[in-house]
Amino acid sequence: MRHVSVILLSFLGLSRIASGQVGPLDLGARHAIHATSAAIHVAEKQGNTQPITVGAEPKHVRASLASANFDATWYHLEIAVDFALKRISGTTRVEGRFTTAGSTLELDLLSNMVVSAVRDSTGADLVFAHNNDVLSITLGATIPVDGRVIVEIDYSGQPVDTGFGSFKFDTRDGKPVAWTLSEPYGARSWWPGKDHPSDKPDSARVTVTVPADLVVGSNGTLASRTESGTDATYDWVVHYPIATYLLSLAIGPYELFEQTYERPDSLAESLGSLSLPIEHYKYPTNGSASLPAGWAEVTDALAVFEWWFGAYPFAEEKYGHAEFGWGGGMEHQTLTSMGGFTTSLMTHELAHQWFGDAVTTRTWPHLWLNEGFASYAEILYWETMADRYPNFAAGAILDDQIRAKTATRTLVVADTSSTASLFASNLVYAKGSAVLHMLRSVLGDEAFREMLHQYIADPSLRYGTATTADLQRVAESVSGIDLDDFFRQWVTVDFGYPKYEVLYSASPATAGGYDLSLTINQTQSSEVPFFHMPVTVAVTTTAGEERFVVDNNAREQTFTLHTDAWPLDVQFDPDGVLLTDQTTAVSIESSQDAHGEPVLIWPNPTSSTLHAELGLSMADQTRVSVVDLLGRNIRTVWAGIPVTSRVRLDVSVDDLAAGSYLLVVKSPSGVRSRVFQVVR
Repeated sequence: MRHVSVILLSFLGLSRIASGQVGPLDLGARHAIHATSAAIHVAEKQGNTQPITVGAEPKHVRASLASANFDATWYHLEIAVDFALKRISGTTRVEGRFTTAGSTLELDLLSNMVVSAVRDSTGADLVFAHNNDVLSITLGATIPVDGRVIVEIDYSGQPVDTGFGSFKFDTRDGKPVAWTLSEPYGARSWWPGKDHPSDKPDSARVTVTVPADLVVGSNGTLASRTESGTDATYDWVVHYPIATYLLSLAIGPYELFEQTYERPDSLAESLGSLSLPIEHYKYPTNGSASLPAGWAEVTDALAVFEWWFGAYPFAEEKYGHAEFGWGGGMEHQTLTSMGGFTTSLMTHELAHQWFGDAVTTRTWPHLWLNEGFASYAEILYWETMADRYPNFAAGAILDDQIRAKTATRTLVVADTSSTASLFASNLVYAKGSAVLHMLRSVLGDEAFREMLHQYIADPSLRYGTATTADLQRVAESVSGIDLDDFFRQWVTVDFGYPKYEVLYSASPATAGGYDLSLTINQTQSSEVPFFHMPVTVAVTTTAGEERFVVDNNAREQTFTLHTDAWPLDVQFDPDGVLLTDQTTAVSIESSQDAHGEPVLIWPNPTSSTLHAELGLSMADQTRVSVVDLLGRNIRTVWAGIPVTSRVRLDVSVDDLAAGSYLLVVKSPSGVRSRVFQVVR
């Protein structure tokens, strides 16, 4: 799910529409506000070979109150929609089994809905009570463990809005429309069932009767459309497990656009061939009969995500979009409901087919497993399609990091009592994405991609549910890395982010080359003692760049790095992976080589003025110049004999294009230089 709000991000160049494929402010609209309910439980890892133990989720005023010992296996919703009265009526068939013996079945259904009858599989009436949003059914006999339970419930009423809409009546161009959005607790507002993501039926069926001039889109495949008088009945069948909040209806005077995703040969070699139908349900608007470009790009996105995540999980059915009246998107299984047409919204919701639909959060506190992955999938798409969308990935990463730093709670959500709390954009979306970006750097690209494949394909998770502990288990299994610290500090227990002060100095090494002493001082935005992270350090030397990875596992820590050539500059976290404030490595006076006193510069990178402090001999003629990396002199910024041993310069870079340059200091005692970057 993604709720769209707009901010301006001028550095992304978002006013460009890219041939109509990306709407204005496409990435700037990546913010989401969602919601749910329950209470925190953090699964604890019992060891790599032990099962994951998940604590019980306390019942909440909005959590499911259905029978805990009931395992739903099948739902069949038969619904007639009355647009004049804004009411629905119908029958829901519920099938499942008891995990412990029982004689009473309790289901979630809001109390404003009127239940007129409940029957067993023989058609015999059953005694029931419907109070406090719980439908309690007396089965007439005790059902044993694994015993089959079948009931049919006749009901009617006007659905009440909950969360983001649940079941919504509306109009479009003077025609009636209706749509559903049940996440997190809205299914119970329009049909009876066990309304909790942990209990996914094996399959389902949705049969809907509407006026014949309207079209009904839903999950799965359309088995039939039949007409009777002025009405039409659509019969949709779902062949895969599906969470209750993902069962959906989209009703309106739709135009249908069709595409086919043909799996590329490069993927077919490992995944097999696939010809997947793509269906787009769009409201007619001013006579327009064109498919929005952002939606049409879904075939490209499918190929990208099949490479990153593995085979599309609902290959026997379809994928598609249905326009609806909510300001965002909702990842209804195989038919996403869309309130916009942008490429970023399309990629976000498509990624949910893997992360959220095929593998669903087991309980709502772990929602980031849905939304963090879908948000990061947008970045993976921009990155893979960089020729079409240059700089979009970098901009989206930075956007997520900026917003993630405002989150002041654990990523596993403790407060799920409201949609605003559970679906907090800066937390479960932005921080979830930023954390995955860091996890990718810890594992490496190859292991990260393998983790994504294994997480989706894991036999205990596929078409089922997962918690954060399951993701950690898969990541550790793939990489062989102990990730306890990573998940504790970024996801389950701690919050906030580290801030770094980085100091370095260089001196000749006894055995040749140079020793670079690198000191990292870490402070935190929260009460966390320190954040244990591997950190990349890029050292620019006179012979080129060398990269090192240091294991920063203390608040104050010094590392010695060895380079073959003289170090000119150090960049801390050069790829901007860490969730932290911008950190500049600053050189400090120390044992120097024959070149003499150090050259200190700041800020680096800079966009307007570079400050420099130079240690100079008061007896030598000295020249300070800005030189490009080809050795061409840009200009001399100071020349003369210093009157003090420390000279402070303010160097304007307003006339320089973005890129890397050298500040070169020449005197009779030698030549020194520092690399600096100009950003625009």
